[in-house]
Amino acid sequence: MNETGKLSRLGVIGDVHCEAETLERVLDALESMNVERVLCVGDLVDGLGDVDSTLGLLEARGVECVAGNHERWFLSGEQRSLENATLEISDASRAFIEALPRTRRYSTRAGDALLCHGVGDDDEAWLLPDTRGYALQDMPTLRELMLDEEIQFMIGGHTHHRMVRVFPGLTVINAGTLHRKDEQSFVVLDFTAMQVSTYSAAVATAGELIEELPLPMPASFE
Repeated sequence: MNETGKLSRLGVIGDVHCEAETLERVLDALESMNVERVLCVGDLVDGLGDVDSTLGLLEARGVECVAGNHERWFLSGEQRSLENATLEISDASRAFIEALPRTRRYSTRAGDALLCHGVGDDDEAWLLPDTRGYALQDMPTLRELMLDEEIQFMIGGHTHHRMVRVFPGLTVINAGTLHRKDEQSFVVLDFTAMQVSTYSAAVATAGELIEELPLPMPASFE
């Protein structure tokens, strides 16, 4: 953390879905990347890997997580007929996910950032790079965040699609996913250089840079 007490570099992990081995590779890579915090957007359960190892790693490494819709479903017993649904976990794992908040807020050098799963409190909001028109209008939580003068950035997930998208009053970053059925990647957000760096989380290329994009400030309302 810099002298002003505001964060400069954050590592961000997208939807995890029990990918314990991939998660460990990512956390090892992030240790050498000079990040001040490691954040995770949720959807930790429901996948092919080991759920208890996944949650244990997140807790042991101090990763700051929010709950996704899959944690909510698991705790309420919903959607357990999903493919690769998590059915049983240890008591320690259950306590970990029961304690997860739906959102977290951070003060960065470029403004305040909200960590969530979907869009704000809506953990199933489906926001993609090409979401337009009525589909955007049907996301009240997005509009609320755009109008919130205290929040400039939203860090989310859910769709498994990496994204940097600028709205009036809000810049949205999606970190992608560790799920093996999609491109496995993670990001580093630099709020001093105003840059988003995406790295591979795959076995053969873990930690290799995929792309660098500008991290824009939110657009102005016209």
